Formats: sequence, C-alpha cells, structure tokens
Amino acid sequence: MSSGKGSAQMTWNGSGEQSEKAENASRNLDKLLRDTRRRLYAAAASADAEVFGEVQALPNSEVEAMERRLRGGLRSAELDHRRAVARLASPETPLPFADAASEFETSGRIQGRAGTQYSREASVNEGERSQLMGASLGKLGLSELGFTKGLPVGELPRFSVKPGQAIVVIGQNGRPEDALDVASRLGVRINAPYEIVLAGARTVNPGAGPRARSAEEFAQIREENPHAVVILSVVNSAVESHQRNAARIISSTDFAAVWVVVDARCDMGIITRAVNDLPGEVEASMIALTHVWEAAKPGQVLECGIPVGLIDGAPASTPLWSLVADDAYIRMVSRNKEQ
Repeated sequence: MSSGKGSAQMTWNGSGEQSEKAENASRNLDKLLRDTRRRLYAAAASADAEVFGEVQALPNSEVEAMERRLRGGLRSAELDHRRAVARLASPETPLPFADAASEFETSGRIQGRAGTQYSREASVNEGERSQLMGASLGKLGLSELGFTKGLPVGELPRFSVKPGQAIVVIGQNGRPEDALDVASRLGVRINAPYEIVLAGARTVNPGAGPRARSAEEFAQIREENPHAVVILSVVNSAVESHQRNAARIISSTDFAAVWVVVDARCDMGIITRAVNDLPGEVEASMIALTHVWEAAKPGQVLECGIPVGLIDGAPASTPLWSLVADDAYIRMVSRNKEQ
C-alpha cells in the first residue's frame, strides 16, 4: 500500500487469471481508499459548524462504531456515516484517518496537522487543483457532471431559526427515512430545544415519536412546545389523500425554513418536481442533497436555483463541492473505460 496522493497498487506474479485478480484487487482497493478519503475530506469541509451549531455525538472508537452497526444493522451504519461526514475532523475525533482531510484548514478550527498514510500533501492549492481538474476533464467538461455553470463558490448557505418557530422538511415519495434523517440532523445542529414531528399516517410516514395527522394536531403540538423549534417531517406522497392531508398541515403554519430532501441520483425531471411541486404550495428555501457520492451528475440540482445547504449531511461548502465533482469525474472515467 503506497502513501501520498497516488492510488494504492498491488503487484502479482503470473498472468491470465492472476492478472485479472490483480486488476480487480487494485480497483477495489482504490475504490476503498477513495471512499475513505472523500468521506473524511467531507468532514473537514464541514468545519464551519456555525452554520447549524453543535453536531451529534459520534462513536468514540472504531470498536464502538462496529458495535453500533452490529446492533443497528446497515441502516445504523449508514446513519453513522452521514453523521461522520458532518463532523469536524480533528486530532480529537478518533474516526479512521480522521486527520486525512486537514488540508482543508479553517481558521481557528483545525490546529496543526497530524499526518496519515492517506493524506495528500499539505501544500495542495485548491485553486490550482480545481484548474487541473478542469483541464483533465477535457472535452467532457464539468457540464457532463451537471455543473453547467462551474463549481459553486462563495459563502455557505445559511438560515436562522428561533425557539417557537417551525421548520418543515419535505422528503421525496417513498423516502420517509431520508426526511427524518435530515430533520434529526437539523435538530441537533440548530443549538436550541427542538421537537421533531412526523406528519400524516404511519403508512406513508412510519416512525416513532410525536405525530400530527391533522393541522389541529400540529397546532396543539406547537402550543405544547412554545420554547422549542418544531421540525415537521413530511413525505411528498404520490397518493392524493396523503397529499391533501400534508397540504392542509403545511398550509396551516408559517415556516421559518422549507427544506426539501432530494436524491442526487434522480434525473433532472424528478429533481425539478421534487423541488417545485410541494404540498401546501410552499416554496423551497434550502435543499438537502442525498446519495451524492453515487450520482452520475451531482451538480444538476444547482439548476433548480435553490441553495443546497447539506450534501449527505455535511454543510455544502466550496471545497466539498470540488471533492464531489472530483469523485464524480473519477467514476465517470472508470465507467467509460469499462464500456
């Protein structure tokens, strides 16, 4: 296994089947290293935790993380990963290779550099790297990855909410777990008392905890929690009766923010409908993007014109967008080679 920024390589003796095994092993190992790097780079890219406040506690060790996964299964492991990419990587964060992303230093947040065998050089200039990446894309261009106007730059999208106000998180049809995950993440980040409320029937929005099946029930929950931020988790169901009920609940309240959860793997038509065709005729103020690292065109959601606030749980910073494009490009090249 090599160090530095190159791909890890394995050498095998022989030919034929052994060569094929070597190639597959090298490809799998390279994918594993890229997966590890991109997740930890994403953690460092989320260093500006002031966007949402404090973050949820993570496992204190790989042993604890594994125990969680054994207890909670794959869903628990996925949620732990999403929490991990939203956590500030630092020497005190005992995640695997947690310091691998320290090149994305943010003033006053990451001190020093604890090296690992997977770190790239500390001297990497992100501006030069973006130019090199843009040049390497050649004729394909960033537009092939959905970034028709280039990579996003500038300050992170921000939103503010006060105790007593309400936020609504609207998930796509058939994806209630994504909406609840984003609602939970927002709750632990807003640095204020909060109450998550599931909207509608269990058949469309399963889960435990407070539930509002009507506008009246939602109003009652808000009255019972006057000093909390109430976060309403809604599923934008394709069933008309569920749509009407969600619309009644949503239209009964003025929300401080409307978050829409979008699966980045969807085509642009589905994304556009997910963002624009919302119950209660509310308008999206922020997008929480999921499954970004598997998307062929992760940048196409930007065409909607709505700020992206979260990328798989991490605040959507400029460095993180660059890493998303970089990773999508690598996957695109790999697919082209296989064809």
